[in-house]
Amino acid sequence: MTTIDLPAGEGTRPGRARDLIGSEWTKLWSVRSTYWVLLCAAVTAIGIGAVVADADVGDWPRMSPAQRAAFDPLSDPYVGFMIAQLIFGTLGVLSITGEYSSGLIRTTFAAVPARRAVLAAKAAVVTAVTVPVGAAIAAATFATGQAVLSRRHVGLSIGDPGALRSIGAATFYLLAVALVGLGLGVLLRHAAAAIGALVTLLFLAPQLIHGTARWVVDIADALPGDAIRRLVSLHAQHGALSVPQAFVVISVYPVVLIGAATLVIHRRDA
Repeated sequence: MTTIDLPAGEGTRPGRARDLIGSEWTKLWSVRSTYWVLLCAAVTAIGIGAVVADADVGDWPRMSPAQRAAFDPLSDPYVGFMIAQLIFGTLGVLSITGEYSSGLIRTTFAAVPARRAVLAAKAAVVTAVTVPVGAAIAAATFATGQAVLSRRHVGLSIGDPGALRSIGAATFYLLAVALVGLGLGVLLRHAAAAIGALVTLLFLAPQLIHGTARWVVDIADALPGDAIRRLVSLHAQHGALSVPQAFVVISVYPVVLIGAATLVIHRRDA
């Protein structure tokens, strides 16, 4: 593990901050799991999206006029993001829990007593990795899916309404989920527990919360999965969140969890 020698109280100076971010960058890329996680996310998102689009192309001749009118060519290629989101969340979790499980987090905090600076550096590195990789995956997912759909002349171009928004929203969502994973990793300090919490939030909760009661609908609308589906869809369902509301919902989760992690990491023993 790479550490840096920072005197107490100096962890937030500009030069020291650069050294700290560099150290965290080296840590993240020094483990093979980082490469495999990102590769799996790309293959999953792009591959599943292409398969779903191909299924739509095959079903198109059998669709009724009503089904064709309701078809959403924007959302289907992003189906693979249901798995990719968990993979990016896992990247955030592993960026901190590996040090907790090995006990090396004590070495990190001994070298950098300003624990909040350590968390900020990890968040900066996760962001620096997630944004460009997530944008590339989102763009490739859109392009591949629309290329498949174009065989039935129902694909979209990058200039069509909602296209650029979907790529930007998908990128933003992957970043948000990765930071949520980082926050959960700090709060729970155990990879399995943090990943289990991610699965509950991203997969189980949407499956369990169904109904027409107002409070049930409100809870469902507050889940990140519903928000991203709104942002990568052309046709908004009745009563769905607006685009700005969906962005706000997604933003709340990393803000709250990273905020909670900032408080906990400073007060709790390593």
